[in-house]
Amino acid sequence: MTELIFDLQVFLLNLSFIFLLFFIYHKYIEGKISKVSNAIFIGIISAVSILLCMSFPLSPFPGFLFDYRLIPFIIGTLYGGRRVGLVLLTVLLAYRFMISLDEGFYASIIVYTLMLLFLSLMTPYFKRMTNLHHKLALALIVNLIGIISLLTVLYFFNVNISVNGWLSLILFYFLQLIAMFLFINFIERAKKESIVLSEIKELEKLKVVSDIAASISHEVRNPLTVTKGFLQLLQDHTISLEKKEFYIKLSLEELERAEEIISDYLTFAKPSIENIDLLELNREIQYILKVITPYATMRDIDIMFEKTDDVFIAGERQKLHQALINLAKNGIEAMSPNGKLTIKLTSHENMAHIIISDTGIGMNEEQVRRLGTPYYSTKTTGTGLGTMVAFSIIKAMRGHLSVKSSLGEGTTFTLTIPLVQHEESSHLLP
Repeated sequence: MTELIFDLQVFLLNLSFIFLLFFIYHKYIEGKISKVSNAIFIGIISAVSILLCMSFPLSPFPGFLFDYRLIPFIIGTLYGGRRVGLVLLTVLLAYRFMISLDEGFYASIIVYTLMLLFLSLMTPYFKRMTNLHHKLALALIVNLIGIISLLTVLYFFNVNISVNGWLSLILFYFLQLIAMFLFINFIERAKKESIVLSEIKELEKLKVVSDIAASISHEVRNPLTVTKGFLQLLQDHTISLEKKEFYIKLSLEELERAEEIISDYLTFAKPSIENIDLLELNREIQYILKVITPYATMRDIDIMFEKTDDVFIAGERQKLHQALINLAKNGIEAMSPNGKLTIKLTSHENMAHIIISDTGIGMNEEQVRRLGTPYYSTKTTGTGLGTMVAFSIIKAMRGHLSVKSSLGEGTTFTLTIPLVQHEESSHLLP
């Protein structure tokens, strides 16, 4: 009973070594490196698995060690190629020689050299196979041939094995066949899942591109259609000069709207900070207030600004204005009359914090999570570009934009940007 428990422990330990190493490879390495590096990693992982398996063997009779080294030897050669197989054979025999120079060593030379020759013939076919069942069948056949070869060599070496010993070996290698089946199945399914995930990521990218293209087309077409209509009306010689001037004014406004949409898109696509200045945030926010106050007054919204001591950051003035105006404008539009927009400026631990709060309708968790993604807007007439551009600009300034919101209670945007001193502004940002 004790011997059976020991055999089971060796069986589980060998499988654990192999599974853990190949799991790490397929989870964190495969698909992230070049083809050559991939073969090298397969070789390293297979070699380590072989060494660990051989370090914890069964030895039912003197001179012979039994373990599951055959599994990583076959897997490494089939997936890594002939060169990897040759390296694994060298590692296996060298370690077996270090353990003991006995009959078992010579048996290993015969069995694993024959196995490598057979695997060298089968590897090209295995790599061309696309059907999982065919790969499983080939791997199991190779494993079975290896087991038969080993048992045949034992027979010709006239090893004195009892009936129980033969039964133990047969059971041990029968379990090895099951283990090989499970490992190949795991590896192939892991590869398939990796391919599917890559395809999903590519499809998501294409979907984003498609959404952006569709939205840009839709948003730009509207002002262009209006402009086209007014220009056609201008061809009518019977209309008055006053109406012509009115149509021209509306056409120019629509063209400016189209230009703003395209500018927002370009800012999102390439949110780089180029013209870097030392900006004092109290002064910049005061400028923003001058811009948005008429719009807030028109919608009967109060604005309050909480100042602090001089706070300096390095950035591009125009783009910072664009980000702050977009967020403030969104807050104003989210509120009904008599709403209140609060802008608060603080500094803490070398970071400037600009807090923009409104008392509007607020958002749920799903809306907050999607905020800033391409062309998502909580407004029926919005494109989502404004908030997306704000996120991009703050990120380009090495800052962070966080959002807190509750339905019916309002939304708070917190912009966190690194502080700088006067002498640091020339080299802080690239």
